[in-house]
Amino acid sequence: MLARTIAFERVCPSVLLMSLFVLSGCGGKEAAAPSQVSPSRPVALAEPKVYAMKGVVRSIEVSEGLVTIRHEEIPGLMPAMTMPFGVADKAMLEDLEPGDEVEGKLTIGKGSSLLTELTVTCPALVPTLSLSPKGGLTRLDSKPKALTIGGLVPDFAMTTQEGKEIKLSELRGQVIVLTFIYTRCPLPEFCPLLDKKFRELAEIEGRSADRAKAVRLLSISFDPEHDTPTILAQHAKIQGAKPPLWTFAVASHDELSKVATCLGLMYGPTPNEIMHNRVVAVIAADGKLARLITGPEGGTWTAVDVSKTVRSLLPNPSK
Repeated sequence: MLARTIAFERVCPSVLLMSLFVLSGCGGKEAAAPSQVSPSRPVALAEPKVYAMKGVVRSIEVSEGLVTIRHEEIPGLMPAMTMPFGVADKAMLEDLEPGDEVEGKLTIGKGSSLLTELTVTCPALVPTLSLSPKGGLTRLDSKPKALTIGGLVPDFAMTTQEGKEIKLSELRGQVIVLTFIYTRCPLPEFCPLLDKKFRELAEIEGRSADRAKAVRLLSISFDPEHDTPTILAQHAKIQGAKPPLWTFAVASHDELSKVATCLGLMYGPTPNEIMHNRVVAVIAADGKLARLITGPEGGTWTAVDVSKTVRSLLPNPSK
């Protein structure tokens, strides 16, 4: 294993091509093999398929066993994009740094996907900056600061599955629960999981006629190049989403840039990439942020728990 302090003689050309803000020297290091340490989470993959993956590390959460990677196209699975991955062994993450160029194996089974191998092929020499979308372009920026609880959520426009253009501010007076998805998401514990949880939440809120009128669930796509209202309508039908209680919508990159940073959405409008993490925001009737679910909790929250938050924001919580 080569030490990170080694003197590098050349810059990795692939990193320069993939990212203007990563300057790396070519070397090599390997993360600990999964067999050396007990797995950080149960690995229960039915008839798993294994895919080779290459990319650049964006962020690491060792305690949660998660690494966010900007990866190249994975043939037969998904296009190039940026998203978090679980690992079979937390030890795989201990020596990683943002900006490392990596290769690995992604094992996908029923209801689970894990990186079972991960090797650093080109270590980063400098930390990367955050990527933020502004004016429809990607640019370097300092790490975005999430909106604090009680802050007013910025207004932005979207087009619903019914082809109607609305603004978030038009829903004032109702409690809003929103998340961000895209219909082509191939990993079961990300967008499909959010769809499942929102379906459960819609079932809970729909049991009361009063709550069904006072609550709005929004699943907003950050893939406007593909997720047209027609495609969203088809997807909504499959998910059982019925407006006005639960609506799918899509926003342009320009509009999403107004709200992505403050809600902690990892998102960058590039032709071949979708930056993707799990975000759920509960917005009070006055348009102020009441609860923000991100990070590991983005996949572990329950519909019952969020429904309690929603109920607490209603004029008559007992209904």
